[in-house]
Amino acid sequence: MTGLTFLLMCFIYFVCIGLDVVMFFLQIRLILLWRNINWLVPIDNAGQLLVNSINDKVSIYLKIQKPLSEKGKLIIALIAFAIIRIILGTILKAS
Repeated sequence: MTGLTFLLMCFIYFVCIGLDVVMFFLQIRLILLWRNINWLVPIDNAGQLLVNSINDKVSIYLKIQKPLSEKGKLIIALIAFAIIRIILGTILKAS
């Protein structure tokens, strides 16, 4: 494996870690929309800026007639990030 390939794989690995963190915060927000769990509230507050910006981007990219609820936006974003994570994970395992 050449040095450049190794650097590319390291970059993809760190992107995968970032996607895992984003999916974690999206799942925490989805849980809190379903039921209020007191010990999850500080974790949600830590990722609030990230989750809110993702929600705003989902609204911009999906141009639909009827606006989505926050839960709908979170589910769509979670599915999109999971698909990207699966693709990048497959690339990492293939090399």
